[in-house]
Amino acid sequence: MSDHAHPHSPTTFSAGEALPFTGYWLREPNRDDVHDIAAWLAQPTINRWFDFGLGRQALTALAVLAMLQSRRHRIRVFGPTGYRAPSGLVAVSDITHRFATGSFWVLRDSQRPAYADMTYDASRSVLRESFECDKLHCITAWAVETNVASQRLLGRLGFRTIGLQRACHLVDGKRLGRLLYDLLRDDLAAPSRTS
Repeated sequence: MSDHAHPHSPTTFSAGEALPFTGYWLREPNRDDVHDIAAWLAQPTINRWFDFGLGRQALTALAVLAMLQSRRHRIRVFGPTGYRAPSGLVAVSDITHRFATGSFWVLRDSQRPAYADMTYDASRSVLRESFECDKLHCITAWAVETNVASQRLLGRLGFRTIGLQRACHLVDGKRLGRLLYDLLRDDLAAPSRTS
């Protein structure tokens, strides 16, 4: 895992283009990334899958900055080797050291470059860091019942379905449930073949 972005300038990328890269970088967000994160979370196609408490689905740049400065969140941005701008972020939030728990969430901008297992690889790295560095014992997650991509990712990472919270999330005015998951250290999946 690299602590900083690859030093080369970004190359032109077309959405949907298959990338030949298999490497990625993962790092703590810097001040420039704060605006990317807030912009991602302002997009209805992205923020409809989230709940940051009290019904908030978007976060301001100031709220993102506060999260980055808090010990309650392990947030990392990631992207393919050779591109400076992040393609997404992975987080374990609401870290409670007394109970050794946290809550996993991830987003990837489909308009930015990526390779097939990049989100999986970055997610696995942050989950491993959370177990090792934060000494967590259990990490939870949830996915809206219609968000099949998130459900697949959680399953591949080793998360186990532990329940369904019914009619608790709104997407396009429709009430949907959330599938609830948990992950113990021994459940964390092996690295992908491209890692």
